[in-house]
Amino acid sequence: MNKKDKYFQDSFTKKRNDISFIDLRKGASISFKDKTYKTEKELPVPVRVEKLLEDIKKQNERDGITLNNIIDGIIFIQGTDPSFEYLKDYHEMLKELHFDIKPYIIYCINKFEGNETKDSVIYGKALVNIEENEKSCFVYASALEKMGVQLNEKGKDTISQYFFEEAHKYFEKALDYDDKFALSYYKLGYYYKRMQQYVKANLTWEKHQEVDDDPLRIDEIRNELISLKPYVDYERGYNLVLKERPEEALEFLLPLVKDFSGWWNLLFFIGLAYRSLGDYEIAETYFENVLKIDGSQKEAMNELGLCKICRKKYVEAEELFSTLLSIDPGNCEVFCNRAVALFYNNQIDRALEDIQTALKINPDDQVALAIKSEIEKSQQ
Repeated sequence: MNKKDKYFQDSFTKKRNDISFIDLRKGASISFKDKTYKTEKELPVPVRVEKLLEDIKKQNERDGITLNNIIDGIIFIQGTDPSFEYLKDYHEMLKELHFDIKPYIIYCINKFEGNETKDSVIYGKALVNIEENEKSCFVYASALEKMGVQLNEKGKDTISQYFFEEAHKYFEKALDYDDKFALSYYKLGYYYKRMQQYVKANLTWEKHQEVDDDPLRIDEIRNELISLKPYVDYERGYNLVLKERPEEALEFLLPLVKDFSGWWNLLFFIGLAYRSLGDYEIAETYFENVLKIDGSQKEAMNELGLCKICRKKYVEAEELFSTLLSIDPGNCEVFCNRAVALFYNNQIDRALEDIQTALKINPDDQVALAIKSEIEKSQQ
């Protein structure tokens, strides 16, 4: 069980333990409007301890435990302990009273504010436990999201992330039940955008545009899609670089430079694309610009050093790798790269020292072993 699931399990267990029970005698009556339910056996009904205390304090104003607080207790049991032995009896009672609990749960969730927001999560979980479908999943996800926002505002980042992740899960579940459920597409687009999964956000919102019929949401997401486009192109571009399709990648990436010239990630992947094409001089320029933005960007420093080697600028390459090793002194790859620069600059002893250091860090590194072999051959 991961930490998130353990957190929710412990949280629901704690809430379950806050519930007390009041025994109704056989033949006891409970009324709602013009309907009455009579118990056929002794029945323990759940009431949250805090609600029970409220009723006790107001004993002079009303007689006994209120139906509202019994229903609240039933919802809490449904949300925290769905296998509880008396749940069937509670639902039979509500059926006879003609009390539809599902719209009541949604009504309560919508009116909960402030400290009551945590109750909305239990109510949402109860709704899912009663009947899991696209609407109940969405309501529960929305309650989780609202609680996540509240926790995030209080600086409880780790716990708030649990709530956002669980909300994300249930927004997606809603689509498992109805792949035309517009509200989930609406919400999920924002989740993917926040996670920097721009292509997925784009696809999700494009689907939203097809299935929603609310003009305000349609207009909102249309504007989001426009603002998202450069990030979508960036993601498509860098994925093409990683797939070793640099020419296609540059078609997406180069048009972005005009508006995003200060975005080092963009310049870095353009540099990688040009290096893949063998255009080392152009690649150098892009990596140098990355370092102007962030002078300690290790990957750009390493790639720039490799370009220098390819252009036979061995001294400059060695200096770059030395600077990088002062930032990241245990990096086996960089020792290998500096060894190559030294080797081509006829500093064989120093190159061998770097390779030996690399192999101390990782004795099985195949690149280091291959370079060591080449150096040793040159000494024969």
